[in-house]
Amino acid sequence: MEWFTKDDLDFVALYFGEPDSTGHKYGPESQQRKDMVKQVDRTVGYLRQRINETGLVSRLNLIITSDHGMETVIKENEIHLATVANFSFQDLQFELLDYGPHALLLPRPGKLEQVYQALHKAHPKLHVYKKEAFPTRFHYANNSRVTSLVLYGDPVQFNKGEHGFDNMAMNMKTIFRAVGPAFRKGLEVDPFESVNVYALLCDLLEIVPEPNDGSLTVTQSMLVKNAGLILLLSKLS
Repeated sequence: MEWFTKDDLDFVALYFGEPDSTGHKYGPESQQRKDMVKQVDRTVGYLRQRINETGLVSRLNLIITSDHGMETVIKENEIHLATVANFSFQDLQFELLDYGPHALLLPRPGKLEQVYQALHKAHPKLHVYKKEAFPTRFHYANNSRVTSLVLYGDPVQFNKGEHGFDNMAMNMKTIFRAVGPAFRKGLEVDPFESVNVYALLCDLLEIVPEPNDGSLTVTQSMLVKNAGLILLLSKLS
């Protein structure tokens, strides 16, 4: 609270590693994750209590959000590229692989079509795209740093809980809560993409946003006026 009352900061962001970590390890429906959600909730409650005790309620906007949801996954259905017929890592110039639900592959010169044909129907839960054909709704592949093949899988990965799947899936949705002098009270808005939060923050801080894929028009209906400081809590997946 002293960052606002003594250091005179306009914007503070707090990052919570939970309940994300517990969800990965034990699964989003586990008792361990439910217990962690309660712990995080108590922490948020304590922060709101301190906001009230330090007299910041009338000038501090509190925003609570996250970057993703969490899905229960089935380890038995893991996808291993090394077992796919007619596919070899020797045909790749570069690969970026992890235990998560997506991968980037860069075939060697002249090998793009061969690698694509080997993978694109290799597993019913594996989705393989040439970069230019990757669905535009992901706002992802139109960048020089993205490799020529982009892959993502359905919820069948290493951890008991995972994210990074198709963002149209309900369990990939996240939360957004806001309270403060800039926000209308008791308002429930339609779902919106998190990419729009950046424009909202810039508007509240009265700064000009850098070029981005979001829009203030999506969140403007929740605003009363541009007023107050900002405390942003994130990663509460």
